[in-house]
Amino acid sequence: MYEVGDLVQVNNDCAVTYFRGRIALVAKAAGHDVTDHSQGLYYSLQFSDGEEHIFPSIELSLLSKAERK
Repeated sequence: MYEVGDLVQVNNDCAVTYFRGRIALVAKAAGHDVTDHSQGLYYSLQFSDGEEHIFPSIELSLLSKAERK
């Protein structure tokens, strides 16, 4: 489970080629698909260009946990 501020990378097996390997911050947890629990939770990611897109957790790899003070 990811938390807001975690640094993640979109896996190379992502369905959308454009996002493969891109790095982003977790902006918020977006819940899960009530019709398909196999994908796990979904997260809204913020990319360096300012765009936000939603991905299932199985398409993400953690690079760094956000530090809490």
